[in-house]
Amino acid sequence: MPNETFFNLPKEKKQKLLDALHREFTKAPLATASIAKIIAYAEIPRGSFYQYFTDKEDAYFYIFNQQTSLAMEKFLCILQSNNGDLFDTCIEFYRLIVEEQFTFFRNALLNMNSKIEEALSGIFASKEKLDHFHQVQSQLDLASLKIENEEELFQLMKMISAITFHNIIEKFSKNLPLDESIHNYQAQLQFIKHGVLQQDVCYNNENQQTPPVHF
Repeated sequence: MPNETFFNLPKEKKQKLLDALHREFTKAPLATASIAKIIAYAEIPRGSFYQYFTDKEDAYFYIFNQQTSLAMEKFLCILQSNNGDLFDTCIEFYRLIVEEQFTFFRNALLNMNSKIEEALSGIFASKEKLDHFHQVQSQLDLASLKIENEEELFQLMKMISAITFHNIIEKFSKNLPLDESIHNYQAQLQFIKHGVLQQDVCYNNENQQTPPVHF
């Protein structure tokens, strides 16, 4: 978290510093981002930077958490506009990310660590962000899902989160065309949506009939 001196800055000066942080961290991952460039953009002395933030990582995760909160709000808005349809919402949200509307996440995803992964997973499901999870839950069309309890929903959202960010990373790292990237993502979501076993009947190794299993 920034120091109190940051929050006491005049509005325009604070916004200029935030713009400088966003600009640099969008262009470069945390490891190679330059404090020199940040203070040049913001037009502040280096000493002032350390009055506002403990270090570069402190500044980075402040911006990162702001962007994650915006993404969480956007996910909820899309879910609402899709009448609680989880899979239509995920596809629309995915398109929003890969079409560069959340450019900040590109370097974050390509340079993932456990802290970044944990924060991003909160967009879908996180024990640390249960309020958001319950907001998502309240907006979902649960009647359309084969979900029996909250824990099952939580596990479903974790799987979708993993697939979503895997595909975003693949899109950026391989520079896939947008249509191909979205097609791959939709195809993987279909496995979760419909399951991979035949609907009518399946057999175990002893050739005994067993019911199909679905996610």
